Amino acid sequence: MKNLKQTITEIINGTEIFDIHTHLFPAAFKKYHLSGISEVLNYHYLIAELLTTTNINVKNFYKLTKIEKANIIWEELFKKRTPISEACKGVLTILSELSIDYMFKSFDEINTEYSKLNLSDLQIFKIIKISKIVMTNNPFDKSEWQLFKNKNWDTNKYLASLRLDDILINLDKCLDICKENINNFDNDNDLIIKYLDKVYEESKPVYAALSLNGLQLNSFLKNKFIPDILKWLERKNIPLSLLIGVRRNVNKDFLLAGDGIDRIDLRHLSEICNQYSNNKILCSCLSFNDQHELTVLARKHQNLKIFGFWWFMNQPSLIKLILNLRIELLGLNFIPQHSDARVTDQLLYKWPHFKALLSKVLYNHYNDIKLKNFKISENQISDDVSKLFYINSKNFLNLS
Repeated sequence: MKNLKQTITEIINGTEIFDIHTHLFPAAFKKYHLSGISEVLNYHYLIAELLTTTNINVKNFYKLTKIEKANIIWEELFKKRTPISEACKGVLTILSELSIDYMFKSFDEINTEYSKLNLSDLQIFKIIKISKIVMTNNPFDKSEWQLFKNKNWDTNKYLASLRLDDILINLDKCLDICKENINNFDNDNDLIIKYLDKVYEESKPVYAALSLNGLQLNSFLKNKFIPDILKWLERKNIPLSLLIGVRRNVNKDFLLAGDGIDRIDLRHLSEICNQYSNNKILCSCLSFNDQHELTVLARKHQNLKIFGFWWFMNQPSLIKLILNLRIELLGLNFIPQHSDARVTDQLLYKWPHFKALLSKVLYNHYNDIKLKNFKISENQISDDVSKLFYINSKNFLNLS
């Protein structure tokens, strides 16, 4: 084998990716498809950084157009200050990847140059080597669900998931929508399950998902709908994905940029895995404080699979530490990353940043066993990376 470090990097950069959790939509669904440098700069990571770095009036800022907001973010975070945060570095990576010289330029100049590229979503997928992504689809949002009324998009690349948060936070609206679609039902539980049957046939989701705060996790199994939903998922043979530890509206004036981290008790996750051992559970936790316990739980429950570095956890210093922890405790039995992207162009930085970190971490582990006289081959490394980027997700989601 040639240089081990170089081999690992080349294999990682050449391996196809299955991005298991995004908020992306196909370009044909124009109302919800987000792309371009203006959308990248309007992402809530950068808005939160702007509002806590400057004295800009929050309410006045949110009244501006996206172009106006992007202009302010560029001026304040990239020209007046050193763009050193991970969110800012992500923007620089995107511009560099596309060979756009951004130094000493205004936002308008950059936006004009960026727009001329006219990048499609499939072009971006090809650059990053993404073969499939999973969307986040809310069956209780009438407008968003129109995506499945028009199949003029690649259903092999864009896979669906069912986001069920509204059942926990906006039940009356959910029941009303269910009643609009289902005529004969025995009770509210039966109504929701019949509606889930309907949207399942329309979208063919690969999993159902819930985002939970600490209180919601604590009371999860006491919710009258959850046992039936879990039984329904078992019948459909699709996992439940739990994103645990978000605290909404820490600062409500910041809108989407105002959510934070909640305290959670992962004993309740263990209880879910035990009580519903026939259900597969995907899990990602938002707080650094929960990562060790989560990793240990993944060693103890055959039906639990950790995936990715969600939101506030997606920071290089934390990723390196937790990646090592997961490999030390789980081997390669986890899904290492998802993009959580809301703007297609974010794929141009989120995956390259992660690949660079994974390359360094894997090199240390491979070199360690090499020093213990284990003969590692290029084919074995290729198989390992394929498991991490694609096969572990495909197998856990029961995809052919």
